[in-house]
Amino acid sequence: MTAAVDDLVAGVLLLAVAVYSTAGGTDYGAGIWDLLIGGPRRHPRVRALIDHAMAPVWEANNVWLVFAAVVAWTGFPILFQSVFLSLYPLFTLALLALILRGAFFAFRKVAAAGRAHMVATLVFGAASVLAPFCFAAALGAVASGRVGAGGPVVPLWQACLNPTSVMFGVVALAATAFSGASFLVGDARRYVPPSPAPPMPREDLVEYFRRRAVAAALATVVVGGVALAVLGAESPAVVRGMVAGPGLPFAIVAVVATLAVAVLMWRRVYLWFRVLTVVGVGSFVFAWGFGQSPYLLPGRLTIEQAAGAPTVQLTVLVITLVALVLVVPSLALLYVLDQRNDLESPDDGGGASPTGR
Repeated sequence: MTAAVDDLVAGVLLLAVAVYSTAGGTDYGAGIWDLLIGGPRRHPRVRALIDHAMAPVWEANNVWLVFAAVVAWTGFPILFQSVFLSLYPLFTLALLALILRGAFFAFRKVAAAGRAHMVATLVFGAASVLAPFCFAAALGAVASGRVGAGGPVVPLWQACLNPTSVMFGVVALAATAFSGASFLVGDARRYVPPSPAPPMPREDLVEYFRRRAVAAALATVVVGGVALAVLGAESPAVVRGMVAGPGLPFAIVAVVATLAVAVLMWRRVYLWFRVLTVVGVGSFVFAWGFGQSPYLLPGRLTIEQAAGAPTVQLTVLVITLVALVLVVPSLALLYVLDQRNDLESPDDGGGASPTGR
């Protein structure tokens, strides 16, 4: 019974990481494309679409990051201690990037001077790259076996920066760029900019992100394969779990769903592509998590060894259930209202068509 409860709490933790990877990753991806646009005077309507799409939901998505941290801290205190002692530089950089990203996303909306607007745009974009890279690099460091139970087993820089952690970071950047482009295709299809607007028809906005979604989907699959090969050289057991163990179904779903989105985008079939994007990116996370089970730290710390007291684990599950009952409907309503453009203010300049399409 205790082992089953521990497994459930571990499943909750993995689910929280997967949800943050998809929901938060979409916003990171939008920031990455914003950075790749270049100077603030280039493609102003593309940047306006990114602002329009992110504004209602970008803060809400960070709920899942807090939730994952709380579950790890209370449910698996040894894991929490071990990971943060070994990888605190990565988490420090990631959290700093989160702060800078939010601050400068807001600052650039009120920056009147060209130089101030340019600085705000560059900081926002750079932070959108740094945060997902560092978070994913931490997962890669765990998968590589360089994080020991209770503290570092290798020098700090080797734990934070090694081939596996770097490749996990690169995969995260490709996956977030993919999900960001995919969701921006949907936003572009229903977007009507304020008038007067810079010249760029809505169809061109859709095409702009459609092409990038196809390229990012293919890049995600390719760099994912490279990351798997790199991981196999350092943690063969984890790779076996991903390609011939409990992680295999999720790995297959991840690749198939991602390629399916690429095909749909290539053929301009705008059906189910957002759902498939979420399934694809989330399945990459599940493939990693199930691939290294029953270990939380491969070869060093199992779920059962890391788990807190049984009463604490039961409390975590109860609080999780209550939190989901309270939070999920609220977030679902927020997303639905956002998709219907019902969150627009009357003086927003006509940011959406009356039908929301």
